[in-house]
Amino acid sequence: MLTLAPESVAMLVNEWGTAARAEAGESEQPFPDASELGWSGAGHADLVRTADLLQPVFAAGTPDERVRRLDRLLTDAGASVRLGLSDGRVEDRWVAARPADRLLVAALRTIRDVLADRGADAIGTCADDECVDVWIDGPRGRPRRYCSDYCSGRARVAAYRRRQREERA
Repeated sequence: MLTLAPESVAMLVNEWGTAARAEAGESEQPFPDASELGWSGAGHADLVRTADLLQPVFAAGTPDERVRRLDRLLTDAGASVRLGLSDGRVEDRWVAARPADRLLVAALRTIRDVLADRGADAIGTCADDECVDVWIDGPRGRPRRYCSDYCSGRARVAAYRRRQREERA
């Protein structure tokens, strides 16, 4: 079973997800080249379907709900874990019950690994009111709140302007 890098999972949801594309006004724009994900074998419909299934995991309001949604998707995809040897080392191989769910199971494995390593607050949606993009926190210390420096800067400027208006009033 192939795996995805955390950045690829976030890119999948942000670039192929219906909600993210609509919020960004990109619904009618062409999709990026799927090879940027480091994944092959998924058609356009599988990419959109997988992105839309993953969005609610990131958008969950609590860590407990995030884990429940992840678990439900794993069950719905019929994911199973098989053990195998690779260069003399035991490794787990996540397997999808249906070929159409291979990408979904690979993304779920990545999210599961991130949550297990960094905690359930290591994923989320952008805190900027004008954005629904998702993010996966890196292995650094401080938790992330925004999908990009652009959204973080836009939120800082909006907060500054709001404070300026309140001081003048």
